Amino acid sequence: MNNRLLIGVIMLCSFTVFGQTNQNINVSGNVGLVSLLYNLDKGECNPRTGFGGDVSYSFYFTPQWGIGAGLEFTMGSTNGYLNGAKISFDNQIDDQGDMYRKDIYFRDWHEKQSIFFLEIPIQLQYRYDFGLNKRRMIYINMGVKLQMPLMANYQVTRGELEVQGYYPEWNVTLFGLPNHGFGKETSKSLSGKLQIPINIAATISMGYSFEVSKMINVFVGATFDYGFMNLKGISNGDLLYEDNHKDLQYRGMLYSSSIEKVNTISAKGEAGVSIAIGKPVYKTYYKYR
Repeated sequence: MNNRLLIGVIMLCSFTVFGQTNQNINVSGNVGLVSLLYNLDKGECNPRTGFGGDVSYSFYFTPQWGIGAGLEFTMGSTNGYLNGAKISFDNQIDDQGDMYRKDIYFRDWHEKQSIFFLEIPIQLQYRYDFGLNKRRMIYINMGVKLQMPLMANYQVTRGELEVQGYYPEWNVTLFGLPNHGFGKETSKSLSGKLQIPINIAATISMGYSFEVSKMINVFVGATFDYGFMNLKGISNGDLLYEDNHKDLQYRGMLYSSSIEKVNTISAKGEAGVSIAIGKPVYKTYYKYR
């Protein structure tokens, strides 16, 4: 009786066969938090929105597991903020010939660091197809990225410098006297290039992919990257310094002793298209008539 029932079930069923290709070209764009990450002495680091795009190639050696590599570009920026931080210069002489200490305070000071990376990701890729008549997949990609900086610079976008004078002989501090050099100055056009070394970052992305035609899938998801290398500039010292002519110069946050370590971080949403170019890897299901 059981054998007859089994034969009857088989006769009522037909095979449904569809394929996943083992090679894909993927094109996507992304937007989200793309920034440098650091601790700023007596200040704070504020990540900013960035964006990017990539073209990659995937090869699946099983229906679920594969490897991928490609080229990406990423543009990101960071806002370093100081308010109340102080830098002092001893043994200064005022216009009356008296010795004092010059104290310079940063007021609502904003420095923007911008960076443009060309990236080469190498990833282990996993996909799970839970569709029947059409592909419906979740994907998880993990690996590393080589991040090569093509452009990096800094620019002071807003802020003031307040100059005060402390006279130890009388234990008095002078301020609010701009005619004697003890006043406030708005930030000038302070900017410069940053020398950023090549970076290595860990990367993970996950999302959902669905079929729009036999050769094309559309996917949406999220990706997270974290850079391991320290990108801080080799120069060190106070953010403000005096040159050989006693003129005040600005060093830039990433070149100052206010920062010890700089890493990259990103958390972005992504969307793109996957185009099949390889042979199908077939999967078989039963479907009741």
